[in-house]
Amino acid sequence: MLQHANPLLQPWETPFQLPPFDRIRVEHFSPAFAAAIAEHRAEIAAIADSPAAPTFENTIAAFDRSGRRLARAEHVFFNLTSSETSPDLQAVERDVAPKLAAHESAIYLNAELFARIDALHARRDALTLDDEQRRLLERIHLDFVLAGAQLGGEAKTRWAQIVERLAHLH
Repeated sequence: MLQHANPLLQPWETPFQLPPFDRIRVEHFSPAFAAAIAEHRAEIAAIADSPAAPTFENTIAAFDRSGRRLARAEHVFFNLTSSETSPDLQAVERDVAPKLAAHESAIYLNAELFARIDALHARRDALTLDDEQRRLLERIHLDFVLAGAQLGGEAKTRWAQIVERLAHLH
């Protein structure tokens, strides 16, 4: 029920698809983040668990398209927390920051997803990619590497704990 009344989870029928700030309330953020994280987790799982061989379209482009609802909620939320915050928004931020960090770590440390991206990156010269596609593949691969995707099992776990703790402390 709340999802249907939550403007963060609905299409924005506003000029230029700007956020409907007049309808967004602090209590909308936590459920919006929960729903958007779950949706993004499912999108990532569909890419990572795909039985099809990795291609630019089913891996890189799909990854790039994923998480749009989450990104939209984050943009509105962090815009408000940096420009017009309140104790209530700060409480939501303290609650959601570690969850967002854990979600991001789960993505960037996902071995199956990284294996698909890494396989494409390894044969990027043989793929028929235009300059923009090649840059996107290289950028996503680098983002995964910098986020710890090449770490071993125990190191990945420790890295994820550190990232989540830093989000909590920040």
